[in-house]
Amino acid sequence: MQETCFAMLLEVTERALAHTGKKEAIIVGGVAANKRFKNMLDIMCKERGAEAFAVPIEYSMDNGTMIAWTGMLQFKSGWKDSKKMKIDPNWRGDETDITWMQSL
Repeated sequence: MQETCFAMLLEVTERALAHTGKKEAIIVGGVAANKRFKNMLDIMCKERGAEAFAVPIEYSMDNGTMIAWTGMLQFKSGWKDSKKMKIDPNWRGDETDITWMQSL
């Protein structure tokens, strides 16, 4: 059952990479701690010429910690947002460039 669930998740992830033209995929949360899923993601990304990332295992179980980890990476990159944060209920994560990642 786990293999089937992981295959379904990877199919959606692969489709998202294809439709957006992105070359990176990142996993967070409990699934980021699963070695089998990480391995499957690595294989799929390698076949697509993309790179897979996973939040470090010590931060993969707690959403607050994952948000803080991402904020710390963003801060360390020197990225500053000159605009005020706006909430958009139609926002799509796949349409957002994470430019601060390139400076890490």
